[in-house]
Parts: sequence; C-alpha cells; structure tokens
Amino acid sequence: MIAPQGHSSCRIKRRDAGIVVLCFWAAWLVPVGYGQADRVSRLIVALKDADAMVRRDAAGALEEIGAPAVEPLIAALKDSDEQVRQYAAEVLGKIKDPRAVEPLIAVLKDADAGVRWNAAEALEKIGAPAVEPLIAALKDADAKVRGEAAGALGNIKDPRAVEPLIAALKDSDEHVRGYAAGALGNIEDPRVVAPLSAALKDTDANVRRNAALHLGIIKDPRAVEPLIAALKDADLYVRKYAAEALGKINDPRAVEPLIAALRDSDEDVREYAARAFGEINDPRAVEPLIAALKDADSHVRNYAAEALEKIGAPAVEPLIAALKDSDKDVREHAARALGEIKDPRAVEALLAGLKDSDKDVREQAARALGKIKDPRAVEPLLAALKETDANVRRNAARTLGDIKDPRAVEPLLAALKETDANVRRNAARTLGDIKDPRAVEPLLAALKDEYWPVRRSAAEALGEIKDPRAVEPLLAALKDSDEHVREHAARALGKIRDPRAVEPLIAALKKPDLAVIAGAFSFFIQRGEPGSEDALIQALNAYGDKDMAEAFLNRGNSALEAAARQWAVAHGYQVIRTTIQLGSPR
Repeated sequence: MIAPQGHSSCRIKRRDAGIVVLCFWAAWLVPVGYGQADRVSRLIVALKDADAMVRRDAAGALEEIGAPAVEPLIAALKDSDEQVRQYAAEVLGKIKDPRAVEPLIAVLKDADAGVRWNAAEALEKIGAPAVEPLIAALKDADAKVRGEAAGALGNIKDPRAVEPLIAALKDSDEHVRGYAAGALGNIEDPRVVAPLSAALKDTDANVRRNAALHLGIIKDPRAVEPLIAALKDADLYVRKYAAEALGKINDPRAVEPLIAALRDSDEDVREYAARAFGEINDPRAVEPLIAALKDADSHVRNYAAEALEKIGAPAVEPLIAALKDSDKDVREHAARALGEIKDPRAVEALLAGLKDSDKDVREQAARALGKIKDPRAVEPLLAALKETDANVRRNAARTLGDIKDPRAVEPLLAALKETDANVRRNAARTLGDIKDPRAVEPLLAALKDEYWPVRRSAAEALGEIKDPRAVEPLLAALKDSDEHVREHAARALGKIRDPRAVEPLIAALKKPDLAVIAGAFSFFIQRGEPGSEDALIQALNAYGDKDMAEAFLNRGNSALEAAARQWAVAHGYQVIRTTIQLGSPR
C-alpha cells in the first residue's frame, strides 16, 4: 500500500539494541479512506501526544490543511489541555483566517501564559482584519486581555489603533499602560509624541521606561524637554533610556543636561550619556568627556573616547593636553582617540607618548601614529622596535607598515630574527606593505619559521612583492603542515603569475586541498578548469571570504553563483545586483 502523503520529520534515538531511525508522518494518524473532517479530528487529538515530535508534526499537518481546519482549531482553543490550546492558537495564526479573530481575542484571558502569548502572536499574523476587534478588546474587563490587545496592535502597526492606544495610556492597570506605551512607539505616528511625553510622568516606572525608549525610536524634537526632565527620574532605567533618546534626537538643547548626566550615580546612565554625545557631536562636551575618561567604569571610558573621536577636530587640543594627565587610562584613551581623528597636530605629542611610563599608552601612541601616517613618526617607531616590552615592539612593527617608509626596511629585516614570534609576524607583514626587494631573501627564510603565523605572513608578503625568486619556496609551502600557510602561499603564487605554479596548483585541485584552492581561487576561476566547480564550492564553504564570494557571483557560472548566494546568506550578507548603463554609440 502506498503511504498517505503528509507532513513528515525524522529523528534518531539511541536504544539498548543500537541506533534506530524513527520517521513520523502526521498523515499516518489517519488510515486511508478517512475523510478530511476525521483527519482533522485525529490530528487535533495528536496535539496531546506525549511525544513532542508527534505534536509538532500534527500542528504542521493542520497548517497544511488550512481553511477546513479552522473551525475545529477554534473549538480546540477551549480544550482542557493547555498544550492543545497553545498549538491551536499557533496554527490559527499561521493559517491567518479572519474567522479566528474573535475566538483568539477571547483566549487572551486564558489562565496559561503560553496560550495568551500564542494567541496574541496569531492575531498579529492575521493583521488588518484583527485591528477593530483588538481595539474593542482594549476595553475588556480583564487587564490581561487589554494588555495583550495593546501589544498585538503595536506589532500590527495600523494607524487606526493610535487614538485607542493613546486612551489606553490612562488605563487603571499599569501593565496595560506599559503595553500601550510600547505599542504607540512601534507605530511611530506623529500623534503619539505628546501622549508618550506625558507618560514620562506616569506613576509606574515600566510605563516611563517604555515611553522614554520609544520616544528615542520616533526621534521627534517635541520630546526633548520632557526627556531632559526624565534625566532626573528616580528610576535608573528611565534616566538611561532618556539619555539614549536624547542622543538619537540629536538636539543641542540636550547638551548641558547630558553633561550633568555624565556625573550620574549609576554607571549605565553615565555610559548612555557618553554614547549620546557620539550622536550629538557638540564641542561643549569635549572637556566633560575628557573628564569621563577617568570614570571607574570601563564602558563609560570607552564610549567617552568614541564620542571624542566623532567630535573630531575641536577635541584635538584638549586630547593632546590629556596625554599629560596623571591618570594612565586618560592618556591611553586620549592617544586612541587622536589616532582615530588623524589630525597632524597630534604627532609631536604622540611621539612623546612613545616614551610614556605605561606600556598601554606607548602601544596606543604607536597605533595612533600609524593611522596618522606622518613621516616624522618613522625614527621614533624604529627606536620603539628596540623597546623592552614586546607589545610595543609588535605595534611599532605593524605601524611602520601603515607609513610605508623605506627607512624601516633594514630594522624590520632585523626584527624577522626577534625572539618574540608576534614581532616577527608583524615585521613580515610590514615588509610586504613596503614591497622592497631587499626583503625577499629574509622572507624566504621566514617561510621556514617554527611559528605558523610567521610563515603565513611571510607568504603573504612575498605575494605583495611579486619577486620570481619566491616561486619555488612558495611551491614548497603548498605542502606546509598548516592550512593557513598553504592558503596564503597559493594566494601569493596567484599574484606572482609564474607558469611554474600551474601544475602544482592543478594537482592541489585534483587532490583536493581546499586551503590551496581557496587561496588560488582567482587562478582557478579564470582558468575555467573543467569539473572544478565542486572543489571551488567546497573551498568557499570551508575558507571563503567576501572577495571570493563576489568573484563567484560575477563569473557567469550558475553553480558558482548559486553557491556564492548561499554563502552570502549564511554569513549575513545581502547580494545587490548593479546595472551598468552604457552610453549610446556616436
């Protein structure tokens, strides 16, 4: 007999006799010959099954049945088993039939929180047909119903709900008022600003929190004065959300009150005030933010530094002065901020910072000088390569790569023999940035370093220099024990484009060595080697990056394009197609 069609799933269970694969078909609950009504009835009974997989399969089958299952599911909302009621509400939301609206609203007063939650979510999914009944439910005698109705209306975001929700801000129950405040913020209608501003004075802290939070989402300047007043609220969350909202609205009236909030007794409020100045970028905040670099809380210090970076040029002179502060945290954050601002006025002060008594300050000063890229920094950075602290030496080696001054080559070659592996790694990378042929032989020696990150950086640098002397050693590096080294050796060979690399790279494709394939992907897709798609796709999934995925998208190969799209979705990217319009021939 042919098994009936239906929703299916499989799982694996361990039993004493071994591993057993169990497959369930929701349709098996109904033998062949049963009508649809009987099938629905038996599936609803299955919602009570002790096995969660059976319950889930039954729910899925009812969803597939659709409209014919609605009335039985509505009846199931009154079942004595809360599990059945939960599933019934969930499935009705997925079917989205307007007949379920009133019964679902009735279920908003169910004793079980899971049932109420699923019913509210179902009403949100049904959408517009549920709006008027939900508005009526805002006047229900049961506060739970009123609260869930307000929450559902906020998620549906229908403007018809604005005035009724404004009225709900005066509900006798604080939970309903809280839901109403959140719902109005979700709808983001200009009419809600004044009522939400008034709600900042509600007797319930949760209502005030929701009002402050959502006024920040709406970003209407009319809310500035009420939010400024809320910075003095007794509840720290109200003060925190008020500070955040004022930053988002970005109104100069908030500057002085937010400066005061930088001295709040609670570190979260101080943090949000500092973050707000990252949005407002007002020079009046510079000195208070520099003072905040001494805050006992690290988050406050970090956000104060970020805000100073965003304020930019007006903060440079005060930050330069802060490099002489007695507090090492202030000096460290000042150096970091000056590096982000990249103003040449800071160079001399940062050069002095390379001799600071604190190693973290010296490290940040070195990084900052690299970002500014001023040639005056070269000699002091070369001196920093001889510092006793390894972190300072590492940063000096890397920072010299940002400046790319040929004076650094010989000291960096010496640094390739450093005892600290990370200094050697950074020296190799920087020599690749400078691209001086004097570095080739020492980098070839570094391909045999005991520390794989040094070997990887050496391969990377040789690919940047593109000297043919590197080809044979890089071919040998294709057999390195570390996958990262093999990948970067292949990438370097792809950049050098020497014919000697063709056969070894083809051999890696046939093996396949996915690290090598990923490193040399440009070589392989340009060559169009027959049957290479599977290996290239495996390499993308194992080692791929954005550049590799983009190359696949634009190659004109449907298999590679499909794989790249899947990779992009899996890694949080969005594929955007750009059309290039060519002018008419003349």
